[in-house]
Amino acid sequence: MKKGTWGALAIAICLLLASGPAFAQEKVTLKFTDWQGGNDGILASYKQIISLFEKENPNFTVEYQQYTVTTYNEFLKPALAGGTAPDLIAVYPGPDAFEVVKSGALVNIKPLIDADWKKWLGPAYKFKGTNIEGGIYLTPQDVWTEAIWYHKDMLKNIGWAPKASTESYSVDDYIKMVGPAKAAGYDVMMAGFIEAWCYFDPFYNFVHQQQASEAPDMIQQAMDGKISWQQDIFKNAINVYARLNSAGVWRSDALNMDYQVQAFGKWVEKNGIFMWAQGDWFASAMKKEDNNPDNPSIGIVQFPLVNAKSVVSFNKNFGTDIGAYSKGKYQQAAVKFMRMTNSPQAAEIFIRNGVNPAAGVDPNNIPKTDNPVFNECIKLYNSPGRYSEVYYFNPDAVKALGDGIGNVLLGVDNVDKVLAGLDKITRK
Repeated sequence: MKKGTWGALAIAICLLLASGPAFAQEKVTLKFTDWQGGNDGILASYKQIISLFEKENPNFTVEYQQYTVTTYNEFLKPALAGGTAPDLIAVYPGPDAFEVVKSGALVNIKPLIDADWKKWLGPAYKFKGTNIEGGIYLTPQDVWTEAIWYHKDMLKNIGWAPKASTESYSVDDYIKMVGPAKAAGYDVMMAGFIEAWCYFDPFYNFVHQQQASEAPDMIQQAMDGKISWQQDIFKNAINVYARLNSAGVWRSDALNMDYQVQAFGKWVEKNGIFMWAQGDWFASAMKKEDNNPDNPSIGIVQFPLVNAKSVVSFNKNFGTDIGAYSKGKYQQAAVKFMRMTNSPQAAEIFIRNGVNPAAGVDPNNIPKTDNPVFNECIKLYNSPGRYSEVYYFNPDAVKALGDGIGNVLLGVDNVDKVLAGLDKITRK
């Protein structure tokens, strides 16, 4: 879009956002797609948000269609290539988002985010996954806090006291738990490492724990080739896995176990005390007898502390995002709908449906639900403190990192070779 044309559009949308009334004369349908097929909480939330939008803007209807995670790009990529994409589109976070932004398919909404919208977004306004090429093209919808979950009664049974959700056990703590847990007939940790993000998401956390300060992000510097991967801060992060694996904190078949079904299913059935890399998206999947206001028996702690100098770091980021198609006929309406999804009113709708919202929650007045773990997830997302993001835009380095950590645990590679290999990718 030419600079002058965009300037006129920006002025028009800013006036629109300030005025708020219905703005279309003819009956118009906005088309909206994402990959949340099967997520009933998201579906119910959008139905209610759409109803509010249509009530405020009676000449508009929103046609919402869900695809599954595995089929969404089969629809979206041809639609973008053919210029027929919907008015509102979700884009997979990370490299896909970078690719779509670079193609010019999304409207830069950064100049259109007014003071209220920015306040609603809070930390989400600065997320790496939304800030691309100097602009904001995607606004986060649901978010997650990735942590370690555990059964409090099982932990107490081996003589350890529960910790607050904002605290961590150390690597040494988990290793010391192995003997008592085995004697009681269960594992310390259930984990499934077939999915590579179970390696690299916590790795990012381990690095950020060790940084002297939050900025600069040393992982981003390494991804950009500005610093070498071959230094202690990265080596220490991989050695966390090696130490936990060697000590038998998780079972040996965890390296060939599916995270979402096998590992999580065994943890729900109390085969292990802790569950590695658990997220908000499973907050409603536990047995109610273990997770209710009268028996809040599921606890949350942060990833293990790498060493005595580490600072607890929270893994939090968004799950779904949406953007306005730059070739869409109704960009003004699309942006207005995006703004509504981040409003406090929408946040309450998301929470009622078991979805942790990206924006609109007052940290001093967080709504409570009858799901104690979900309450902790919402609290964590809105907690101050150092936090670690998981979306980086170098897909080759991200893949090599995940594969490399897995190979170290399998004994087919060593830490030094993995880090040297990352340098070959990023320091060309």
